[in-house]
Amino acid sequence: MKQRRRTWDEAARDYDVIWKVPNYTPILHSIIQAAEIESDMKVLDMATGTGIISIAIGKKVGEHGMVVGIDYSRPMLKQAVRKKKALSLPNIDFVLTDAHDLPLRNGCVDAVTSCFMFAFLSNPQEAAAEMARAVRGGGKLASVEWERPPLDFWATSREKVGIRDFPEFELKKILRNSGFGKTRSKRIQVLHRRPNVSEELVKKSQFLVAELMGLRKSDAEGFFKKVREEYKKLPVDKKRNWLPILYTGTKT
Repeated sequence: MKQRRRTWDEAARDYDVIWKVPNYTPILHSIIQAAEIESDMKVLDMATGTGIISIAIGKKVGEHGMVVGIDYSRPMLKQAVRKKKALSLPNIDFVLTDAHDLPLRNGCVDAVTSCFMFAFLSNPQEAAAEMARAVRGGGKLASVEWERPPLDFWATSREKVGIRDFPEFELKKILRNSGFGKTRSKRIQVLHRRPNVSEELVKKSQFLVAELMGLRKSDAEGFFKKVREEYKKLPVDKKRNWLPILYTGTKT
């Protein structure tokens, strides 16, 4: 737990690079649409990191709405607060806390969101229960997680450092058991590299991803070179992009 938090703390300064190389705009749009975000809503954004999702939602709910973005990394939240102030968004509060034990009363928000969170949790069921507890009856859940990488050595590298890639049925079961009914999932088509992105930025992004996977910086280049080479060898029926999955549900 402490080592994982230290890794996120160290990655905070450059974390947004992960969103600058690929085009993850479809992720933002999918979360906002699936959670049925509208003006004046109260929304909880779990594992907000540098506030990317919270800020997008904050713009949507307007001055009479409210967003609470929670994370357990203080340096991540410092980046989020800096961006919030620069954009003059007083309707967002960032709170340092653990996803497994929220300091929120029951049914206090209209919707809950998360992005790339469950894979890093020590107890996904407990965190999902906390999400459900904080949402009012009929409130929406929208959560995005990566599917399992198409290359076994890549998936194994993630597993070794405790990154858990859920089969769709398993995460949907966790959400249903927590109190979210009508759980569904669908893949989101994203562009893994924006046009005209510099090689320098790509390399910086790769170093950061490697760091979050527990790889040494010196091993990052070789790892991603192997990914490209092995991907080319995949049979046609297995050759596909590694895509994020959107999970949705309604609080029963």
